[in-house]
Amino acid sequence: MDFTMAMNYINEKAKLGQVPGLVNVKELLYRLDNPQNKCRCLHIAGTNGKGSIFAFVQEALIAEGYRVGRYISPTILDYRERFQINKKYISEEDFAHYLTLVAKEVESMVSEGLKSPTAFEIETAVGFLYFADNNLDYVLVECGMGGQLDATNVIDAPVLTVMASISKDHMQFLGETIEEITINKAGIVKTDSVCVSYPQNKEAFDTLKKSCDKKNSELILADVSALSIDEMDIDGTRFTYKNHKYNISLLGEHQVYNAITAIETLEYLRGKGISIEDKSIEEGLLDTNWIGRMTKLKEKPYVFVDGAHNKDAWCHLSQNLNKYFTNKKIIYIIGVLKDKDYHSMVDILGDTMSHAVAITPNTPRGLDKDILASLLKEKGIATDVADSSEEAVKKALALAGDEDVVLISGSLSFINDYINLFNYTC
Repeated sequence: MDFTMAMNYINEKAKLGQVPGLVNVKELLYRLDNPQNKCRCLHIAGTNGKGSIFAFVQEALIAEGYRVGRYISPTILDYRERFQINKKYISEEDFAHYLTLVAKEVESMVSEGLKSPTAFEIETAVGFLYFADNNLDYVLVECGMGGQLDATNVIDAPVLTVMASISKDHMQFLGETIEEITINKAGIVKTDSVCVSYPQNKEAFDTLKKSCDKKNSELILADVSALSIDEMDIDGTRFTYKNHKYNISLLGEHQVYNAITAIETLEYLRGKGISIEDKSIEEGLLDTNWIGRMTKLKEKPYVFVDGAHNKDAWCHLSQNLNKYFTNKKIIYIIGVLKDKDYHSMVDILGDTMSHAVAITPNTPRGLDKDILASLLKEKGIATDVADSSEEAVKKALALAGDEDVVLISGSLSFINDYINLFNYTC
C-alpha cells in the first residue's frame, strides 16, 4: 500500500465503529508477535487531561535525552499525529509500511471466519509495531476510551499506569456513575504494579483505591496539600510543589493538577533509578504546549481555541474564563456533537457568552447548528449561525473589539480548521 491506499483502508475499517473488547486486538497482536510487550510503556486512562499529563512527561523525558514514542487519540492537526517519536509524526511511507503488515494479518483473520478488528484496534497494532522497531526508551500510550476493554489494554507489564481526572463521559459504554466509570478505567492497572493518579474527587478516589487494593497495587496520588499556586495570568502559571518551583504555559488550575501528576510520574521513574534531572523536569513542564487546550491563536482581539467537550471540561473552561477575562466580552464560535450533553454545556457556559456563532461540526456526529442556535437563544444568548469556519470567524471578529475575546469551543472534532485559518504553529 501507499499512503493514500492506507488511509482508504483505515477509513473503510472506521465504518465498523467502536467495539469495546480485547479478543480481536489480542489475536491480531499475537499474529504480529506481540510488539506491545517489546516496548517500555507508560499507560494512561482517564476522562480529561490524559494528553496534557503525558505532554508534560514527554517533554521532561525528551529534555533528559530519552527517545520517546507517543500514541495519541484523538488527534487534531494531522492523522499521523497519533504516532510520534520525540514529537515527530510518523512518515507517510512508514505508516503505509506498517499498516500493510497489519492489514495482512487482519485479512487473514477475516478469511478464517474471525471478526475484523476495528480501525482503532488496527491503529493500535500499527503503533506498537512502529515503536517496537524503533527501540525507544519509553512509549506513552493513551487509552482511546475507558480502560478495561480499551484496545490499548494489552500491555502485559507497563512500567507504570497513570490515571487522569475521572468524570462522566461516554456513559453509554462505560456506565452511568462515577463508580462504574472508575472501575472501567482502573482496568488498566495490573496486579502488583503502581498507579499514579490525578487528585480525584472522593468517589473516584475511593473506587480507584479499592481497585488498586484488590490487585495489590500501590496508588500514588498527586498531593494538593503540597501545592501552592503562586501566580496565574494569561501567559501561564507559577507554582510550588513539594518545595520546588515550576512554571507552565498551559492555562487553568486543572493544568497545574495535571502538571503535578506528571511530576509524580517522573519522580516514580527517578525512584526506580532512571536518570531525570530536576532541570529536565522544570524545562519540560515549561516547554509543554498542548494544542486545543486554551490555545491562543491571536491577540487584539484575543482568539482562543479550547476543545472542552464534556461536563467536567466545560466547568474548567468556565472557571478559566471568569478568572482570566473578568468583565470581558466573550464571543463564542461553538459547535458540539449530538451525542454529548450539550444542554449541560449551555447551562455551564451560558453566563460567559456575550454572543455566539453556532456551527455544525463536519462529522456525522455533529449537532445541527440550527438546533444549537435555538437552544442558545432560548437561554437569552444572542446567536448567529455560520456555514463555514471562515464565515464563523468573520462574524465573530466583526462583533469583537480589540479588548474582547473570541473563543472557539465545544468539541475537538472541528478546531483544526480554525488553527489553520490563523496559521498557528507550535
